Amino acid sequence: MTGPPVRAPGGAYEGAGRRAGAAVRGHSSVIVASDDPVAAGHAAIGIALAEISHRLVMIADLAGETAPIQALVRDDDFHGVYDSFTFGTSFVRVAREVEGAKNLFVIPAGTESPATEEILSSPRWGTFASEFATADELLILVADAQSAGIANLAAQVDGVILVGLTRLDAAPDAQIFAKIPHPPVSRPPRIDIAPRANKPPVAQLGLAAVALLAVGIAAGSFFGRRVRQNGEATPVAPAAASADSVTDSVPNARPGAIVPANAADSLSAVPFSVEILASNTAEGANFEIQRHGSVMPAATISLVPIGDTEATWYKVHAGAFADSAQAERLLASLRRRRIVPDSAGSVVRAPLALLVDTIPSQAGMTSRIRDRLESLRLKGVNAYAMLQNDGSARVYAGAFERAQQSSLAATALCVAGLEPVLVYRTGRTQ
Repeated sequence: MTGPPVRAPGGAYEGAGRRAGAAVRGHSSVIVASDDPVAAGHAAIGIALAEISHRLVMIADLAGETAPIQALVRDDDFHGVYDSFTFGTSFVRVAREVEGAKNLFVIPAGTESPATEEILSSPRWGTFASEFATADELLILVADAQSAGIANLAAQVDGVILVGLTRLDAAPDAQIFAKIPHPPVSRPPRIDIAPRANKPPVAQLGLAAVALLAVGIAAGSFFGRRVRQNGEATPVAPAAASADSVTDSVPNARPGAIVPANAADSLSAVPFSVEILASNTAEGANFEIQRHGSVMPAATISLVPIGDTEATWYKVHAGAFADSAQAERLLASLRRRRIVPDSAGSVVRAPLALLVDTIPSQAGMTSRIRDRLESLRLKGVNAYAMLQNDGSARVYAGAFERAQQSSLAATALCVAGLEPVLVYRTGRTQ
């Protein structure tokens, strides 16, 4: 008796999907096809993450009960693609807004699998593709590459992204936007909590950030809510993929590159922080913030992926300084006060952060900053503010040594309804 197939971590496909998202810019309908529908579902979520900052995205499950898509449906209504085509149920009715998110909708498979030739070959897909093009929105169709009728489906949309495949045999003439390989599967290394004097009990904190990371997506509104907000959306910092490569992408685009939005500020950045703790659990990091966050300046939690696995460091950082000597003095002070054990803590160079808000200069800045940080805390976001030379304040989350380390944190912030931008942090703490 054989066991279940060994799968690569879903996060690897989502990361690769975010990188491949650049290939669908300017297009409104795409199939994500694979010999592994679960991998295709994760990749589709990653593509959506790359696009939801500036347009509405809908993912439809044509493969049948695809786990990562089904996990986003939180109600007990089983209707979906199958029911829309079989019984005439409208797409608006079967589309589900991802809970507490912005700009992403999903349509589950339905009461039966829609992976039939009749459904995949239906000319209605061409009509849907035209509607999404007119509205400047994106329709992502997740399908098994071996499904009957996929050639007719591919002929009605803009193109295809392949996951784990080098070609789509059933539709050799389809336009291929990108190819995402299956990443190697490896066992995550054992990770222990960083040394500490007294290991605190794991608290049942119930903070939103824990759930956000488990889901790993962000989302939004649909047909009946197509009214756009005024102004341009702030671009979300793209995440680096865990897969080795994405090919056939946009020409001259450097795959996986994450570039800070304010590169000109790199010389004036405040790069030094104190790393208080590196925990392998969110509970451990949140417990530390709850105990001592009020006495640590610019206290925050930085989610840092570990290699190509789904393991994560939850690093507690404090302080933001232009001079390493200032960071050393903070560390010494925290040790004297027994907040940090003598064997723990270190000064690190972490010039990057995720910008989540800007507060213009105005009367009552202290109270405005305090209120904004509290509102973010209620969302499970441990943010901090830094005053700028013009009197305004920038609100940051996390502190990162390298741009690629910000991918998981950016995803969690998107799920919290924010629009993070990776930047060099500037200013001074209050």
